[in-house]
Amino acid sequence: MFLLDSLVVGAFLWLEAIEQSMIFWIFQYECDIQMSSKSRQAVARTKDKWRDKIWYQILAPDYFDNKEIGKTPAGSPELLVGRTVQPTLYDLTGDFDRIHVKLRFKILEVAGQQAKTVFYGHEWSSDYLRGLVRRGTSRIDWIGPILTKDDYLMRISVIVFTTTRAKTSQEHAVRKAIEKVIRAHAKKHGFNELVTKVILGDLAAEVYEEVKKIIPIRQCEIRKSKVLKGPEEVKIRRARLRRGTPADKEA
Repeated sequence: MFLLDSLVVGAFLWLEAIEQSMIFWIFQYECDIQMSSKSRQAVARTKDKWRDKIWYQILAPDYFDNKEIGKTPAGSPELLVGRTVQPTLYDLTGDFDRIHVKLRFKILEVAGQQAKTVFYGHEWSSDYLRGLVRRGTSRIDWIGPILTKDDYLMRISVIVFTTTRAKTSQEHAVRKAIEKVIRAHAKKHGFNELVTKVILGDLAAEVYEEVKKIIPIRQCEIRKSKVLKGPEEVKIRRARLRRGTPADKEA
């Protein structure tokens, strides 16, 4: 009799456990259905956002022949203005040997589905520059601000690799020669013309010719540039300096 009661109780507990398990799995199944529905709705919303966006063609400035340097999606043209794009010189010229030169352009305005840009700066890849270092030679750097003929303030960085170890006096002479050539071109040329000379290597070639008179060199490049201020900002700065405002005196 005791054994029979035990079997009945055991069977009852087993059935109760099965019932609880079924309730749990039904609940889990309903939750999965709800989550799946929410996921599908989220995916649909994401797809709708991308469907609403328009692809815009990004163009280089006039002084680079308005070449296409990329494409980007946006919900409205206003969202593109001020955005920075970073193609390589290879994208601009098709010369694979210049893929290590990174350019920076800022989107200035959008006309139709074309985004027009202005040059903002450039920089050579640090990995590429490290590969130019040789034993028994010197690396000479010059960095300085320049003001173009049409009042654009820029910072230019020049790098020179010599074929032999340079003396301290030679390094000083090289830096003076670099500064002389760079500043002379800045006074002579407007922003557009100077930028093309910087990016396409014409200015570096002229620096090379001047520096090699001091010491034999292997390579000379303008490794970095950055636009610091436009003409309007320079004009405001000059006016402040003439007035001698407290902020400028402290600076």
